[in-house]
Amino acid sequence: MAFSLTGILAVLLEFLRPFLLPLAVVAVIELILIVVLVLRRGTLRVRPAVRLAAGLGVAAAVLTTLLLPPWTGAGLAQLSGLLDYAAVIGGGIGLGVAAGLALYPPLQLFFRRP
Repeated sequence: MAFSLTGILAVLLEFLRPFLLPLAVVAVIELILIVVLVLRRGTLRVRPAVRLAAGLGVAAAVLTTLLLPPWTGAGLAQLSGLLDYAAVIGGGIGLGVAAGLALYPPLQLFFRRP
């Protein structure tokens, strides 16, 4: 079961279970911020917010890539094959993109024109 799709999803669900309620709260807040952005689209400065969100997303990706093995009880020394490295790097990139996308609406509201 460990290498089947069902087994992988079960392990992922058990890993993410403590974070599901906070993720739902963040998703609702993001939706509210996106509605506010759509209503104020004439006063937005897009470039600084995108640059900062992208930079913070890259920082989150690097940090997540380094911290993902210890979160699972392993260490960087226990990554042995190409699949292990691809999974850790892919997870870091995915969470970095998610962080950048989640940070964009509040940053966009911060960088709006008065």
